Amino acid sequence: MPLGRDLLDMIPFRDAAACDAARAITRADITRREPHHHPDFSIRLMDEPAALYDAMAEDMLARIVRAAEEGRRFVGVFPVGPTGQYPPLAEKINARRVSLAHAHLFFLDEYAFEEGATIDKQSPWSFERIARDKLIEPLAPALRPAAVHFPGPDNVARYDEMIAEASDGRGADVIYGGIGWCGHFAFWEPHLWEEWEGPNTPEARRAEGVSGPGPNSGGTAAAIRPLQAWTSAHAAHVRLHPMTILHNALRAGGDWSSIPPCAYTIGPNIMLSAQWRSFWLDAYLGGGMSWQRFIGRLATHGPVTPLVPASFLQTVPGEVVFLKAVAEDIGGPRTSWQ
Repeated sequence: MPLGRDLLDMIPFRDAAACDAARAITRADITRREPHHHPDFSIRLMDEPAALYDAMAEDMLARIVRAAEEGRRFVGVFPVGPTGQYPPLAEKINARRVSLAHAHLFFLDEYAFEEGATIDKQSPWSFERIARDKLIEPLAPALRPAAVHFPGPDNVARYDEMIAEASDGRGADVIYGGIGWCGHFAFWEPHLWEEWEGPNTPEARRAEGVSGPGPNSGGTAAAIRPLQAWTSAHAAHVRLHPMTILHNALRAGGDWSSIPPCAYTIGPNIMLSAQWRSFWLDAYLGGGMSWQRFIGRLATHGPVTPLVPASFLQTVPGEVVFLKAVAEDIGGPRTSWQ
């Protein structure tokens, strides 16, 4: 029988030593500091999903209230994933009568198609629909935010500038998010590095006159040159990585055919220029299963590389919060989903 073509190029990061090291991190060690961590970067655990979502909601609300007390706008970059924080956040805002008249909310991303159109806003896949259903519409009308933005064809070219203008040049107060199976933040995918570094294959590097193992093994001098351009990259219309299609298909009974192939998303410039980053890892499927265990470890302890975009969280002030079930030891393969 034919062996078939090697498809491992689909896997963005393949440094075996770094992957082994990430896999070996136990739950007891997952909050440890690494020598390359920013002094104001930290990792913590929360035991239960309800407590995690409530803590995330309280964090969001505290920052909104603090901005009002300081007499300035609140500019937050909010996710759709996780979303469990939004019902308690809406309840707290309504119960405490907290006005969001000074708040400008920018959401991370929205699904789209190859030709550039966004997904139908009435689709159950639409992030805008989910955010409005879970957060904006439940708020009392008098308490709703001054502005709510989602990236799309009409504003993606200015999304970074819109945040800069709303924040008077400070950058967003905070950006919230999660970490995808391929290592993305928002929908900023690992294969986008090829736009700056070129195809990550030995043949391509030889054709460009580049020697060495490339960024899969921690980077080369050739990878340093375009890195500044990558970290400054603005919001864009992007094609989703196959791993992103598959991990999102878990929400649809494994139906990968239903996932839109592209998205509008923030880029590294917005993420890295925010004053604080707060990422929450809640992807526990039950039955002992979590696709986030390995990538959460790799992104928070492994090499900092565009091939794991969320790894740049380690270089700037912020925090990553693991649900205890996501932080459990990886161990060997499980024999059942049950």
